[in-house]
Amino acid sequence: MFYQKKLVLLVWRYSALPNNFFTEFECSKSKLCIPRRFVNSGTSECSTMLIQDNSDEIEPLPNCLSSEFPCNDNETLRCIPREWVGDGYNDCKSGIDERTTFQSCHNLTEFQCQMNGRCIPRYRVLDEFSDCPNGTDEVTPLQCQPAEEFQCRDNGRCIPRSWRGNKVVNCLDGSDEVPMQSNETCVDGEFRCHNNKRCIPMSLVCDGMDHCGDCSDEIESCEEPRLFRCPSDKSKCVHWSYSCDVYSDCPNNTDDFYSMPGFKCRMDFVAGSTQQKRYCSIPQWLLYDNYASCDDKSDLCFVNGSFVCTYCLNNKTIIAKRQVCDGVIDCPDFSDECLCSDKIKSSANSQTFCNNVCYGHGEKACQQCNKGELFCQSDNTCIGASQVCDQVHDCPSSNLDEAFCTLPLANTNKREEPDFECDAISPELKAALSYLKLEQFAKHAFPQKAKR
Repeated sequence: MFYQKKLVLLVWRYSALPNNFFTEFECSKSKLCIPRRFVNSGTSECSTMLIQDNSDEIEPLPNCLSSEFPCNDNETLRCIPREWVGDGYNDCKSGIDERTTFQSCHNLTEFQCQMNGRCIPRYRVLDEFSDCPNGTDEVTPLQCQPAEEFQCRDNGRCIPRSWRGNKVVNCLDGSDEVPMQSNETCVDGEFRCHNNKRCIPMSLVCDGMDHCGDCSDEIESCEEPRLFRCPSDKSKCVHWSYSCDVYSDCPNNTDDFYSMPGFKCRMDFVAGSTQQKRYCSIPQWLLYDNYASCDDKSDLCFVNGSFVCTYCLNNKTIIAKRQVCDGVIDCPDFSDECLCSDKIKSSANSQTFCNNVCYGHGEKACQQCNKGELFCQSDNTCIGASQVCDQVHDCPSSNLDEAFCTLPLANTNKREEPDFECDAISPELKAALSYLKLEQFAKHAFPQKAKR
């Protein structure tokens, strides 16, 4: 029952609903974010399997938003969506939501039923479900607002622009899933995906979910990306939390980064009776919290106000002190190895690499390359710094760009783990999904077999 309840919350939270529909309440202990309409609902939604938290039932909301209706039951404020008023169900304990009639609706976001004055969202009009008692919402199309809505080509239904291209068919003819034309433009407050297939609200950029389908809203557009591209398949991206584990989320297990520049995190694995150690790259933003992601806790760089790690010469990238002069390229500017003395045994091999970097001070490599580039002598070509240690052999003859990216004895064995099989969706949840018209979303978002 616990998983069914949380599944319902996830379906509601990430379904194709307008952005302003889910204004959230943060639970005090569990730190879950739940829709405001669950606050003071009579049932605690903040508790998890490990944390008992009823803050959503004891911490009242300060006020209701313009998109909400205040219940004010026994001096306890509960805020419910305006569309719940007059829907035939008592959502307020006193039933005041079913005794109230709105004098007018919000013209830009709502449609008013003729018989009972109920206000429903504009996207409910012509959705093949009668929300008004006499079905007036299924008779006449609205005049769509181009800056806010997309008009279905078949019956003229108006849906939020953010629904277009979200892989959920909302128009009967599927016209909302037809890719954008080259002459179509985004409006203010929207981000145009790099694949030019859709425009998404700026609020969805860098939120940890790939809304574009090409990951451009979560990687190229973010100062601190929450996703990364698979080195062996640039069209696929996964969350950083999936890297450096025993599961293969990218083709050829390339999501377990052990050669990418940056902070190398030590992870311990047990294979049979043997304990293995492996170093994988983790994102920089994980280094600024108080939670250890590495088994040796070396990523706790800020301890009691002191900085215990080290910066690369670019003064941006943080690495562990053990990574300096260890013979492995860890800094994007190569400073962790190319500023080392050639007398340091561990970094002696990497001097071959460093001698072929153009620093802009008359180095031999600068006769062929620009500043910051690596000269591949055997191939007589220059490559950029971003092409070094990206698991792509850009110097095919010498492999110079990938030769100093891992420790010689680094363990990179792949380990297969069985998939976790999810419980079947209950009939009750199926009925709820059907009522909410989210069956297609659930089919894609919650397949019957999934990893972890």
